[in-house]
Amino acid sequence: MGFADRYIRALGAPNLTNDGRHHHADPLMAAAFAAAESTGDIGLLLYRVKYADRLSAQAFEGNTGNLAQLLRLWTAQVTRRGRARRWVPENTAWDAQAAHKLYRTVAEHSLAYWLDSTCKACAGTGQAHAGACAECGGKGEAPIACPGGFVRERVKDMVSELHDIAATQARLANRRLRSR
Repeated sequence: MGFADRYIRALGAPNLTNDGRHHHADPLMAAAFAAAESTGDIGLLLYRVKYADRLSAQAFEGNTGNLAQLLRLWTAQVTRRGRARRWVPENTAWDAQAAHKLYRTVAEHSLAYWLDSTCKACAGTGQAHAGACAECGGKGEAPIACPGGFVRERVKDMVSELHDIAATQARLANRRLRSR
């Protein structure tokens, strides 16, 4: 069972008893301690938005404040990474404005894709009409849909970064869980 499964199970626990037979709080504590160990709280926030906020029965009951905070933090990180990698020059005010628009677009698209990359045509199964899904090619993941090849490549790069951040968070939390 992966960390995400343990985290979801802990969130759905009827109580957070933590004794010899019950360990419902362990994944939540491990996630919090792992966030404290890492360089920022974006890893825990990624898990909170992707898994915890979706546990509500209705889509409108999720905590949109977490998503807004995550988008702000992720946009700042994309901006920092984009500038460090020199995606576009920022020599004039117009260039800086265009660069900010690019960073914002990449942040929004990459976060949206990371949160829900499931192919809508086959519901993530990879199968449609007794064969491989034509939309996703049988992978179960929707293709990244955003304008232009340049932007699409940057979005793919940032989706990979999001996967790395989430994997690091899970690795740190699992290490905390094993040490208990």
